Amino acid sequence: MQRKLLNAIVAVLAVAVIIVAGFYLKKHRGGKSPSVSAAYDLSCEPEGLPDGWYVSSYKNEYWAYGDGAGVITLGSDVEDDLRLCRKVTVNGASRYVLSGEIATQDVSMGRGASLSIDNYSLDKSCVYSDGISGDNDFTETRLYFETKPDQTEVILALRLGGYSESSRGTAQFRNISLRSGDAEEGHYQLLEAWGGSDEEESDNAFRGEEQYKSFFAIIVWAAVLSGVLLIFGVYRNRRLLTSKTLPDKNYWLGFAFIVVVGLALRMILCALFRGHDSDMGCFIGWGQDIAGNGTRQFYWAPGHDWYDYPPGYMLFLGGYSAVLNLFNVNTGSVLGIYLYMLPAIGADLGLSLLLMNYARRQRINNSGALILGGLVFLNPALLFLTGAWGQIDSILTLWLIISFLLLLRRNSNKGVDVNRILSGAIFGLAVMTKWQALMFGPVYAIAHLFLVRWKEKEAGADLRDTVLAALSALGVILLISLPFKGEEGLLWFVDRFLSASAHYDYATVEAYNYFALCGANWKQSGEFILPKLLTFKQFGTIAILLAIFFGFMLVLRLRQSGTLQQGPSDEDRGFLFLAASLVMALIFTFGHYMHERYVIPVLVMLLFAYAYYKDRRLLLIALLFTVTTFLNEMMAQYVVSSGAIDVIRGGREHNTVLRFWAGTEVIVCLYFCYVTVDMIHDLKAKLGDMLCREKNTERTALYTFIEEGLKK
Repeated sequence: MQRKLLNAIVAVLAVAVIIVAGFYLKKHRGGKSPSVSAAYDLSCEPEGLPDGWYVSSYKNEYWAYGDGAGVITLGSDVEDDLRLCRKVTVNGASRYVLSGEIATQDVSMGRGASLSIDNYSLDKSCVYSDGISGDNDFTETRLYFETKPDQTEVILALRLGGYSESSRGTAQFRNISLRSGDAEEGHYQLLEAWGGSDEEESDNAFRGEEQYKSFFAIIVWAAVLSGVLLIFGVYRNRRLLTSKTLPDKNYWLGFAFIVVVGLALRMILCALFRGHDSDMGCFIGWGQDIAGNGTRQFYWAPGHDWYDYPPGYMLFLGGYSAVLNLFNVNTGSVLGIYLYMLPAIGADLGLSLLLMNYARRQRINNSGALILGGLVFLNPALLFLTGAWGQIDSILTLWLIISFLLLLRRNSNKGVDVNRILSGAIFGLAVMTKWQALMFGPVYAIAHLFLVRWKEKEAGADLRDTVLAALSALGVILLISLPFKGEEGLLWFVDRFLSASAHYDYATVEAYNYFALCGANWKQSGEFILPKLLTFKQFGTIAILLAIFFGFMLVLRLRQSGTLQQGPSDEDRGFLFLAASLVMALIFTFGHYMHERYVIPVLVMLLFAYAYYKDRRLLLIALLFTVTTFLNEMMAQYVVSSGAIDVIRGGREHNTVLRFWAGTEVIVCLYFCYVTVDMIHDLKAKLGDMLCREKNTERTALYTFIEEGLKK
């Protein structure tokens, strides 16, 4: 009896062990599941895609099609994570083998071509086969993966690139199949969510959020500290601007030191930031596109309707990329990215040299000219823009400065004013570099008109030269646009400009200005700033028109007075820098559609205005704008970066910093207005006369009114 009971207990325990072992193996090792075997038919109409498959991509510059015989081609001229996907049903806790053949052509950067399970949109899991790069004939490739116990579906992906591993080139796929796998067949990758368990993922997310916020604070304090040091350093060495000087030898040695330090700092920033993800990717991709396919269809090919930069810099990028390709430059390396930043860095250097030369011609000594040159090439805002971001606003500023200098140069010949005509041509080149040059158009046109000697016999010649300058600007614009015209009309670029201006239909785009102070960052321009009365766009349009009118009155007053230098007989040749910088500062501060970089020309033009008028307040304003712009640039790049965009952008910390520094920028702009008016009308003395007793002890009416009011 006891023996039978013992046998029964052993049998029950054996069954229990078998059942538990079965459940354990099913959960952790996959157990025995129904076998799966499927070969996917990739045949389709030529240039089409097979049924049940869809394309997923982060960029628009790709091609994906079938040849009608079961071969799929995926390709991109820019670095991308390009996938042809299909969702399929699977069993939980099972092993599978995804196999196929892959051929590649000119595949570079990132992971390369691979087979993948891209379940990131479902459960944040993703696995890859070994990547294939370079040029290869069809090679058999396998991906071994294991599903989780509760897994019911996966997304198959024929892939070029990967998450944070973007690639470019052309890849072909064929003979794709999915089947059940044996335990000993290969190494199986488990489809686990990136970041571990839910609890670990929550902890990591919290730590990541705190890291993003900490880095946000570091950026703010770094910008503030750099601004304080910059202003303090210039203030401490202010005597070098006027009293002390340097021998020519030391002058050029000092400039060489500035250049070496500036280039090194930009290389370090490039290595750290590798340029703005979107902007640098576009510049490299556009340049490679033009180098490989020419200019004719650049703006008109399918998917290119969003290309919003004017054709001037695009034409340069195409030739520049072709030259870099001759040397097999890896555009994804730090050196490759730095080489694409080099034109803008060269513009920084050119601006520095122009300012130093201009300052010396305005009787500023060598030490003062060297400091001004350093304030351009070592300017924190320009360092970050051309070294970390990779934008080209410095090139736009260079063309504008050259155009202004040519316009303001005295004509020593009695014939045609070549300088004025060249000025118009360079301004046309500026417009074809970035559309933002048109914001300076009204002031530039007003300057042309006020330079006409209307009451003298040379008025006819001046008018002739002005018309020729306008024609030269239009001629340059048309000449540059012709290679990109395709089958379109001669003025095709007008529609492109109008579409570009509406591409970011927002009150302000991360720009520290009045709209940001009002909480309108990334708000649609059609929303109301005054309920049911005035939209942001209407307010901005009115502000821009008022800024242009203010610029007109400023130029008029400067030309009439001629007293800002040494006397009425000395013609004012610095008015254009002062007027243009003030008008652009007002447009940036109160206008709509503004981006953080649009104020960059103001920084440089203010330094030229200071070199001419030698009013230290202009230098202070340039330094203050440098601080706000530097912080604005860093914040703009950081808050749209991966991860920070969800944690920082729109949060309490971001809104607080944005509104505080937007308010600071508005105050600096208003102070700029006051300084400019004071330079013309001597407001300080007039206010003193209004508020103080006269020398003959008689009281002014305003003084008496205030005194009586205080007594009451």
